[in-house]
Amino acid sequence: MASSGAPDESVYPGPARPMIGARLRAATEAVHAAGHARLIAAGFDELRPAHFALLKFPGPHGVRPTELAGRVGLRKQALNPLLNDLEAWGYLRRSDDDRDGRGRVLWLTERGFALVRVLRETLEEIESGVRDRFGDVATERFMAVLDELPAIAAAAGGARSGKAQPPADRGRAAQLSGRP
Repeated sequence: MASSGAPDESVYPGPARPMIGARLRAATEAVHAAGHARLIAAGFDELRPAHFALLKFPGPHGVRPTELAGRVGLRKQALNPLLNDLEAWGYLRRSDDDRDGRGRVLWLTERGFALVRVLRETLEEIESGVRDRFGDVATERFMAVLDELPAIAAAAGGARSGKAQPPADRGRAAQLSGRP
């Protein structure tokens, strides 16, 4: 029988198992859920998952809103309502930029520092759990792989826009992998 050129709908063309993107997303979602649960338990219950974008490393302390927007991948128009929330809830304040009177700078308040401490403690506990389960050497190798992923993904996507993070110390990655 001649092929009609239509795909065989009984065969799914996607991966047969969760691949790296799905695994990283599941891990990220689990880490975010743990952080969110800890924040709620610590009394920071007004935060929604959308606010977590603003708390990505290295965080919003001492940066201009436009810089933060670029760093977290939001337009300033999408960022402002989230910043307004954090300011209204007492997590940050905005002040004039001393270097450029036209700009504003974001600063965490004491409540903002307390929030970041809870998140840091949660992440330290998760990292400690990884070390306990897999050991120091395996954990360092895993971290080296994570450090290299942005460059590997950029190369796979043909991205040369400069938006991808620079590769980590290749010497460290090679040393941990046992390769020269």
